[in-house]
Amino acid sequence: MPDFEQQFDTGTEVEPFVLKKNPDWHAAAQDLISGLCSLDDKEERIELLESVCVKLGDRLYPAFLQILHVIDEYADDEARSIMASTLVNCLQTGRLPSGKLAAWGSSSYTGDSAFGQSRRLGPIEFVCAWYAQPSTETPMSQQQFSIILNSLLSLVSSNSNAKQLYCQKLISDAEDPMGGSLSKQTRAGLIDMTQIWQIAAPEDLHTPVVEAFLHALQSESLLNQISNRPF
Repeated sequence: MPDFEQQFDTGTEVEPFVLKKNPDWHAAAQDLISGLCSLDDKEERIELLESVCVKLGDRLYPAFLQILHVIDEYADDEARSIMASTLVNCLQTGRLPSGKLAAWGSSSYTGDSAFGQSRRLGPIEFVCAWYAQPSTETPMSQQQFSIILNSLLSLVSSNSNAKQLYCQKLISDAEDPMGGSLSKQTRAGLIDMTQIWQIAAPEDLHTPVVEAFLHALQSESLLNQISNRPF
């Protein structure tokens, strides 16, 4: 199998990554898991995830989310546990693999957003913002959103520490209106969603969690129409 450490070595100059026309997501997921399994040191595992995201860049960050989706859907319990425990280490060190959405009308992934100075978003909040807010990304259908968010929630929930830390992060992000990148609707959705997620048992389906986010979006949209609030 390809050596992910060498392929995504952060010590070398990063060249733009070009996604194949028909990517082999299963092979990519297997390579990532194999790379993590070959490393015993927590720091090295964090660096591996960081290097993957650096190599992909913000424009292809959704490809990283697709790999996580495949790991949750098809990997065995051991592989999912390794990924989840690595996410714990990322959360504990404030180095969660993240991406940045380009605001609608912007040609850059590095500038300000319509909601202030844009910041980097972890997998779950990125997907929620992608679905709920205008951006240069191709819009997701509700079905696509539900599938990918379900997978991310399931993967993180496979480790109780990862779930607890991620819930804390989501609440903190949602309660910070000055942080930028997240609209009022998105922040309301994250809070409602996280409150349901916190009390869900590990074996529970995450459909109610996803529905809580969607319901919050609908409620905020109705309030905005009534009050003519801009966001």
